[in-house]
Amino acid sequence: MSAIAGFWSLGSSRDPADSCRTMVAALADYGPDDCAIARLGPLALGRNLYRLLPEDEWDRQPLVGGDGRFALVCDLRLDNRDELAAALGLVGTASLADSALLLAALERWGEEAVDRLAGDYAFAWFDSRASSLVLARDPLGQRPLFWHRGDGYFAFASMPRGFHALAAPTRRADAEAMLHFVGGLPQRGPGTFYEGVARVEPGHVLVVTPAGERSRRFWQPRRRELRLKRFDDYVDAYRETLDRAVAARLRGAGGTVASHLSGGWDSSAVAATAARLLAPTGGTVLAFTSVPRAVYGGESPRNRFSDEGPIAAATAAFHPNIVHRPIENEARSPIADLDRSVAAYDRPLYNLCNHVWLAQIRDAARASGARILLTGEIGNWTISAAPHNLLADYLRQGRVLAWAREAGLMLAGRKARLRGIAANSFGPWLPDGLWRRLRRLSSVAELSESTPLHPDLRESVARRQEAEKLGPARRPADNFAETVQALQEMDFGQYRKGVLAGWGLDKRDPSADTRLIDFCLSLPIDLLLKKGVRRPLARAALADRLPPAVLDERRKGYQAADWAEGISRDLPGISALIDRIAADPAASAIVDVGLLRTLVRDWPEGGWSDPRVIARYRVALLTGLSAGHFIVAAR
Repeated sequence: MSAIAGFWSLGSSRDPADSCRTMVAALADYGPDDCAIARLGPLALGRNLYRLLPEDEWDRQPLVGGDGRFALVCDLRLDNRDELAAALGLVGTASLADSALLLAALERWGEEAVDRLAGDYAFAWFDSRASSLVLARDPLGQRPLFWHRGDGYFAFASMPRGFHALAAPTRRADAEAMLHFVGGLPQRGPGTFYEGVARVEPGHVLVVTPAGERSRRFWQPRRRELRLKRFDDYVDAYRETLDRAVAARLRGAGGTVASHLSGGWDSSAVAATAARLLAPTGGTVLAFTSVPRAVYGGESPRNRFSDEGPIAAATAAFHPNIVHRPIENEARSPIADLDRSVAAYDRPLYNLCNHVWLAQIRDAARASGARILLTGEIGNWTISAAPHNLLADYLRQGRVLAWAREAGLMLAGRKARLRGIAANSFGPWLPDGLWRRLRRLSSVAELSESTPLHPDLRESVARRQEAEKLGPARRPADNFAETVQALQEMDFGQYRKGVLAGWGLDKRDPSADTRLIDFCLSLPIDLLLKKGVRRPLARAALADRLPPAVLDERRKGYQAADWAEGISRDLPGISALIDRIAADPAASAIVDVGLLRTLVRDWPEGGWSDPRVIARYRVALLTGLSAGHFIVAAR
């Protein structure tokens, strides 16, 4: 993994090499193993390297090709090296770094090369003859890339701190981005959490010339339905696709890899598949599970279980080379590490209570000597996908009898409530007024209960939610379209870089493999929901790697069930932070300080599993503290 930066002078008095060197120095935490800078006339490119792949030994970035016409810096892991090498007619690529393969692909196919890439990447490719700079990122944004056009120059960097080292633009939180963050609106477009800093959107190519920029989305999954002869053929294809996705992310791990291991299917499937792939060479998976403190006596929300340790242990016991390591929650305050988080991630964080146990797992993984940490964060859309909006898809296909069968079995088996079945079946076609009345029966908290947004801003955000069918206004959509939209709104880049800088771990997600995504999106509906059974294909395909205890568990795990203990112990710290937010005009214009103070004043004595309490404290309070702290810190 690398951190990259570049400075293109378009008439600026700044020296490109000096400016690039300043930016690269600010990114040193993200690539401490090697640093290099190259000057090509008005352009300077820089790269900090974190050696994680076997071929990184031969990485010589910045690269120059085409007899001096092209230059490249990149942050990438190519997962289809052999396929690319074959298409390029290259042989003997064992000592060829991924960056060299990418340069060859760009020289052959130009910016269209992105359509042939599989893996996690961000790159900048300069064509001196065309006087153009091409920036691109992988489809789900696993590697970050930002840019800024200043007075007489264009600059790019892996993280915003690269620009702030130049003292331009100023380090100030962007009000619109913070409004989206606090209001629960998705991050769309090139805007970021800092004024004057833009992002290359995931799955996009940005072409920069002296005259301006143009952006296009290149990753757009196409609708197709996979038709195989037998159910067993689907099982084989599922296993082969998952194996390939996990194998690609084991590259450079050596004999030991760390992995998250919850009680659900996604991380379990990733850890189990890694164990199967490593077993022939004697490799080991260190599987980490967050568990509540032994003395925790609280409850979990309905249909959830709070201790995922026993069921995760069942997965570990299924594979001799999985070493299971439960990590007991320390009940640490979720606001204790906010300064460290902003420094590492260069952005505010959602779900602060989750970052407490995530940090503990990373601490343990780093102490074990592992360098790769596997996860299954996108698994709900791939590995274990079976959304309830499939009921509407049965109706879309005109399969009314099949819909009636599935709806009836869900109701009889108490797998869904009647109102939920009605909403997921008919929601796309109900009149707005009827949908709003039906929505009031939902357990989903309304905006007023789950947001710390300043009262003056709530009405405008509620209108946006209604217009864009977001939050409580969201309706079930066509499964393909809804999945693609959700995936295209994901951007994990800064989180990945923060974990690398903070813990020296390369966090990799096989469930985000675009080849796996394409496969899962092509599955017929009956392989996702049939005869009252959700995920029949995944259930069959994972039976060779997950025990029945995992596959038959109907409840979902509830990680950080004891989250309230840590925050309840830090009421003085919370009150002090609220005072800091109140004293900052920019922060107090976004965050409802009065609400935060009321929540502290009316601190519950219990009932932490109540959905309304969760909405007010786990969501609203912690989101307000995270947002307010970031605005105050971004000065």
